[in-house]
Amino acid sequence: MASMKYVMIIWLCINDPFIPLENTCIEDIPPQRFDTLEECKVAATQAYEKIKEPTIYLTTFCSKKLLTTI
Repeated sequence: MASMKYVMIIWLCINDPFIPLENTCIEDIPPQRFDTLEECKVAATQAYEKIKEPTIYLTTFCSKKLLTTI
């Protein structure tokens, strides 16, 4: 059975001149799925508040996807 869900994608970058370029940013897709865009946006705001630091840059994106369950 398939259903439309929202998935949050996170990009996190650290502004540190001593970290190698290839380790400056990471991408993560947390396992949590959301029924609405608003739920995803609230979770994205919570992630930002949890991680907030002067040298860390966080970008989130909520994408609607057709997911299949087994």
